[in-house]
Amino acid sequence: MFATSRQPIVEPYAGGQEAHTASLVRGLRGLGHHVLLYATEGTDSSLADELVPYPQLPALSAVAALDHQLPEPEFLHDHAAMTSAVVDLLARSDVDIVHNQSLHFLPLAFSAVLPAPLVTTLHTPPFPWMELGVALAGEHTAYACVSRANARDWTTLPSPPRVILNGVRDDGVGPGVGGPDLVWMGRLTPEKGADLAIRVARRVGRSLRLAGPISDRPWFEDVIAPELDDTIEYAGHLSHADLAALVRTSAVALVTPRWEEPFGLVAAEAAMWGTPVVALARGGLGEVVSPDIGVLVDARGDEEQQVAGLADALDAASALRRVDVRRCARRDLGVERMVADYVDLYRNCVLTREERP
Repeated sequence: MFATSRQPIVEPYAGGQEAHTASLVRGLRGLGHHVLLYATEGTDSSLADELVPYPQLPALSAVAALDHQLPEPEFLHDHAAMTSAVVDLLARSDVDIVHNQSLHFLPLAFSAVLPAPLVTTLHTPPFPWMELGVALAGEHTAYACVSRANARDWTTLPSPPRVILNGVRDDGVGPGVGGPDLVWMGRLTPEKGADLAIRVARRVGRSLRLAGPISDRPWFEDVIAPELDDTIEYAGHLSHADLAALVRTSAVALVTPRWEEPFGLVAAEAAMWGTPVVALARGGLGEVVSPDIGVLVDARGDEEQQVAGLADALDAASALRRVDVRRCARRDLGVERMVADYVDLYRNCVLTREERP
């Protein structure tokens, strides 16, 4: 499995892509599969059966560093990491399936010569480098999208992708007792819309607790930090257990994206912990937030209309029984279903490859 080369796979996870990779690796190993994981330095060494760290970007010479066409450092790092991983994989003969979670084009470009079939999970809407990878990929490469909404955006795929909703692990603690406060969790960036959640809380006169990594520090300092006070609290970038405890003691989880969210893992996590969800109906959230676990709010109109709609939905969401919310999340959004779907996709890819002349 190729993990993202941008962030290590370790708690507290940088985002949904990293959490998804960790959950899938653990689920596969729980079924007895042996997992070789390519990932960034700092990844949890106990996560996979075998961990191969991506290399660090080598230092450039003084002359090379002055090149006026020098790509951004993250691009060079990604390219070095994925090239190294593909070279290592090409030397192996003990691999049955390759799963690309990296959102990098190189595994796709080399898919025809890899030692095993390739599955690529498309965690995001299309962007140019990944569309290039699709164009260069071998004909038997398989694709998975994390929602039907996300799949509709990938118009350049040679055939329809398999839609496999992300799954979240049930820690067995139960739905929690709830509480009076609202909660928002996720990466603190403009497109995730934590400031919209603050406006909702102010509108209804309730306290709000924010949790997640500060991924855009200037935006956080300019937009979020001035709003922090006795009623709007930033709880930090919490471990999975601490985040679950925070959400379990909250009345409702707000999910407020400004972009077409490919899936919406935070909504699934909140529901698994028994906390009802109020979310803007963007992207894949319509496939995650069913009436059993929360309320979807029309995202059309300006932000003032969206804030009003989110505020008006709080009472209906709060009326949902937390035990029912958790039961529905376990049924529809559990990690066991996700892992089983991926194993089925893997087996189909292996059988198809074995049947080729």
